Amino acid sequence: MEITLKKLEGNGLYVKAVGKLDIDTSAEYGMRIKDAIDDINELVLDFAEITYVASIGLRVLLELYQQMSKQGSIKLINVQEPVLNVLKMTGFNKFLSIS
Repeated sequence: MEITLKKLEGNGLYVKAVGKLDIDTSAEYGMRIKDAIDDINELVLDFAEITYVASIGLRVLLELYQQMSKQGSIKLINVQEPVLNVLKMTGFNKFLSIS
């Protein structure tokens, strides 16, 4: 999985990844982001090129949400329809900001 992290103005972090968020990629995705969010108050996850999210990927999103709810906000942008359907079915759309 290709993961790009970019600091935003202020204390924000933009993350873009390409591929699937599954058993093979979720650990690296989560670790890379968790290592970079200590002083971040806005986390933007660009899901334009995330084509699939497995349950382990949902766990990573939940952990990121829990961390960011203590120090700021988290937002998912450019979420594709199949991934959005998974987020809706699991109720993640009720606590994650998704656009």
